[in-house]
Amino acid sequence: MRKAYFLPLSNMLLLGGVLLLTAQSCKKDVVNNGNPQSIGNFKSNLAAANTDSILIAYKKTNHEISAGFYRSYGSPTGGGADISGMAALPDSLDVAIAFGFGSGSSANEQTQMKNTVIPALHAKGTKVIVTGNLDIASGVPHTTAGYQTTAKTIMDSIVNKYGFDGFDIDVESNPTGTTLTDMTGVYTALSAYLGPKSGTTKLLTFDTNQGGSNSLFRNVYTMVSYVWFQAYGQGTSNLQSTINTFTPYISSTQFVPGFSFYEENGYPTNYWDDVTYPENGTGNAYNMARWEPSSGKKGGVFGYAIDRDAPLTSMHDNTNRPANYRVTNDLIKIMNPVGGGTGGGGVVFYQNVSDAGTATSAIPKGSYTLTQLQSYGFVKNWASSVIIPAGWKVIMYTSSSFTGTSWTLTSSNSNFTLLSPSANDKVNSVKIQ
Repeated sequence: MRKAYFLPLSNMLLLGGVLLLTAQSCKKDVVNNGNPQSIGNFKSNLAAANTDSILIAYKKTNHEISAGFYRSYGSPTGGGADISGMAALPDSLDVAIAFGFGSGSSANEQTQMKNTVIPALHAKGTKVIVTGNLDIASGVPHTTAGYQTTAKTIMDSIVNKYGFDGFDIDVESNPTGTTLTDMTGVYTALSAYLGPKSGTTKLLTFDTNQGGSNSLFRNVYTMVSYVWFQAYGQGTSNLQSTINTFTPYISSTQFVPGFSFYEENGYPTNYWDDVTYPENGTGNAYNMARWEPSSGKKGGVFGYAIDRDAPLTSMHDNTNRPANYRVTNDLIKIMNPVGGGTGGGGVVFYQNVSDAGTATSAIPKGSYTLTQLQSYGFVKNWASSVIIPAGWKVIMYTSSSFTGTSWTLTSSNSNFTLLSPSANDKVNSVKIQ
């Protein structure tokens, strides 16, 4: 299970972590014959993603998110990861959960995090949240006023001070009595600043190995953005019964199960194969990406100790070789395939011709009005090209409810202006068969 590195709030700087990503140009990793030529930014989701604006637009679409805990304490030999290695995290990671950055970090690391790290992550549309606890601040009363003071201290001393996008609470017990009262009070006070009750886009998450019967969760579930469920070593066989304990309180899309590197054996069958076929990957990580609850879509997946995401040192002659995030990138592709790809697939519309610009998430077979299309990231009078899986048919209409001019496509089309009549920026409802 996860090793906790928490500091008391009385130290005035809650434990957290910070994800380090330097301001690099957007370039795709090149993996050739098993030799990572670059561990820079890797846009795994969108074939056309070659600008930050496209990447940011993608992250705003309705899709299964990818998140990762980066252990920014110590060193690889001491059970952590060098903070400088965070620069290699994939561009398409939606949420980076910083684990291990706190008052023990050097002044230089703290400055890097505030002035370089988080601004660079924000440029890619990645949210960065920090893991901490709900210990009441030293010297304040165990009252509503004291809980509000504690929440403000958390916001001032770490979230706002460094520019984090939210706060993650690690709950690995079932609190009772005054402990439960205090934790509920602080979480409630934080909900005024973070999470769905705050009226902001900032996250307030619940990170746990407990089920939905957890006493704290039952008290605060309306204030929770996501539940990061630590399904470490469990595979997917129990996920349905686990999510059943949460869905009376939250939607399935707020439930994000997670695995741990290396323990989950989340590596491709042939590690050094090309990254063309992520479905060949085996182990709990890949199975978790493919898994869906019976009630609908899951929220996504997360990896704990993402800094250990490939390679295993035993697979290399260089034991100091850094992570290249092969597995994380594979999982993103499985959950959100482009143009039908593997893992379920669907139709993907693009804002510009030549399959460029902002893309929708993959849309499965069905009939979709404009309102329904918008949940996949579609925009009125917007589409200019489309990728269609082999054997599928798409009927496009100018109206928002299957009337007006129509076009029938049985294969991908990279330029709607060449259709007769032109369909460019005119599609507002579709039937996918």
